Amino acid sequence: MLSELSDIIKQVKQGDHSAFKILVEKHQLYAYKLAFRILYDDEEAKDVVQDSFIKIWKNIHSFNSKQKFTTWMYKVVTNTAIDRYRTIKKSSKVDFTMVNEAINNLSDKNTLIDFENKQLGELIKYLADKLPEKQRLVFVLRDLQGMESQEVQEILVISETVVKSNLYHARKTIREKLQTLMAYERR
Repeated sequence: MLSELSDIIKQVKQGDHSAFKILVEKHQLYAYKLAFRILYDDEEAKDVVQDSFIKIWKNIHSFNSKQKFTTWMYKVVTNTAIDRYRTIKKSSKVDFTMVNEAINNLSDKNTLIDFENKQLGELIKYLADKLPEKQRLVFVLRDLQGMESQEVQEILVISETVVKSNLYHARKTIREKLQTLMAYERR
């Protein structure tokens, strides 16, 4: 698989459009998931993926084959998503009244649990969206994307200490806000 990927990249570097199409097909879902977890908007994430692959096509010659392609691609996608995020400065709101009404209308316990888990996930995404930019990016890449710390370091061009510190503060902030919201909801 690895040699297959390096062969595809060599072909792309030579201007092979069909090889680039294969590269896109292999990686667009991963790129989309990353962009979505940064932006929390389907259409914006799709635009970021498209823009990212255009950048990859235009800059494939600068890709160093000694590094992992996915790390390089994630860096392009992350930077493109950050730029888009800064441009739109989107704001979203969680409507707890709607959530409570929906929960009260659910009768099946499994459906209720699935709904609550989904809502908790949405709430965590919302809270992550309110973190300072570096904390948010480290949290998204490390906890939501499941990347290793080393890969996060490479993508964001920061030290291991900075990754650990930002991840610690992001998790602490989200945990504290969740505890506050849960206490408020119990009243």
